[in-house]
Amino acid sequence: MKRLNEREAALMILTRIREENVYSHIAVREMLDRCEKEGMDRRQRAFVKRLTEGVIERRIELGDVIRRHVRKGTRIRPVIRDILQMGIFQILYMDSVPDSAACNEAVKLTKEYGKKELSGFVNGVLRNVVREKENGTPESETAETGVESLSHKYSMPEWIIRLWSDQLGQGETEKLLAALLEIRPVSIRFDERADEASVSGTIEEMVSRGVRAVKGQYFPYCYYLTGTDSLTSLPGYREGLWTVQDESSMMVAEAAGLSGGETVTDICAAPGGKSMHCASKLLKLCGGTVRAYDLSKTKAAQITRNANRMHLPNMVIGQRDALSPVPCGERGSADVLICDLPCSGLGVIGRKRDIKYHVTREQLGELADLQKKILKNAVCLLKEGGTLIYSTCTINQGENGDIADYIERELGLSPDPLAPHLPEGIAGISGDAGNRLQLLPHVHGTDGFFVARFKKTE
Repeated sequence: MKRLNEREAALMILTRIREENVYSHIAVREMLDRCEKEGMDRRQRAFVKRLTEGVIERRIELGDVIRRHVRKGTRIRPVIRDILQMGIFQILYMDSVPDSAACNEAVKLTKEYGKKELSGFVNGVLRNVVREKENGTPESETAETGVESLSHKYSMPEWIIRLWSDQLGQGETEKLLAALLEIRPVSIRFDERADEASVSGTIEEMVSRGVRAVKGQYFPYCYYLTGTDSLTSLPGYREGLWTVQDESSMMVAEAAGLSGGETVTDICAAPGGKSMHCASKLLKLCGGTVRAYDLSKTKAAQITRNANRMHLPNMVIGQRDALSPVPCGERGSADVLICDLPCSGLGVIGRKRDIKYHVTREQLGELADLQKKILKNAVCLLKEGGTLIYSTCTINQGENGDIADYIERELGLSPDPLAPHLPEGIAGISGDAGNRLQLLPHVHGTDGFFVARFKKTE
């Protein structure tokens, strides 16, 4: 098998995403694993990751640039479009790459993976982009609305911008859009049973390997890592000292307010971070059980592997459809019911950059309806006096606040305050009882995330 250079690896990722409809974070991770095995060093792999993710997240803007430099109606082969977008991204956003290198390497890719006779076309377009960068982008010949301008600037579909502008206002929406384009560190959670010496020793060893580690904003067991693309090879991972989890989703186990001895049921558990967090807390206290279910057999197996790695014997993991009838023996068995439900994922666009191109406005309503069906089916799992934690990784009133209203209005649960269980003074708590929290990337520095707490009362 031919050993790839950085730009070839990036092009292969983009080609696979386009042809196989694979999610970008999966395609990137698998290619980086291959590159590491083939001897590509960390700096080179970082280049592959930055280039690929940059092209994906700025696809709308890069498409606009191409249209300015080709005749209207010109048909461009998909692989040539990918090569052009890679070249343009390097010219506009990668200062470490000389413009001449971006052009020349794109020509080489065209000859190797496109059509040799199109190399002049690619070179001409990119040279024009370089001149435009030096001379300034010309004013648009057509009047743009605020939404159109933001869409071009931040490469976000117009309908998402309108959705957020209606809910947050245009000023806050632009701050959110800018935050989603920032390069995010990886968030990890240390097992709360780990002593301070183990944590500090592990962090010191990571730093000695060139990793930068910064403490989390809200929880002492959270750290943000940069400078690595091979997390599983870092100290402490295989030993089960820590796992990857965004700080926003750590709010769920905290919001549960566990005191020890509880039975926790997580009905849509994959990838398992919240369930494992609860299990770890219970073991640190005086015991308790976590039942974690997921529709996917493959994902349930992945949770099992991670639970074993994290030394969590108090987890019961299985495959189950959240819409299937609840077994009689489990009705009224849960002290805490975690409902982290299927959603549009608009809050994690900063990490899963192609979500914004896949989700549609119509799907928002469909997902809200699905959430209601799951909640209606699952609420019987709760004991009297039990706690329901509802959460999503999206920023959308129709999936968050409206579903919280449904839980109170239709399912008869009472709102229960979050403040006693979360970091003091955290911004974004709302609801008459202060039982709802919307996290926003530009405000909290986390993924976009929603969590709400309810009690089942007689």
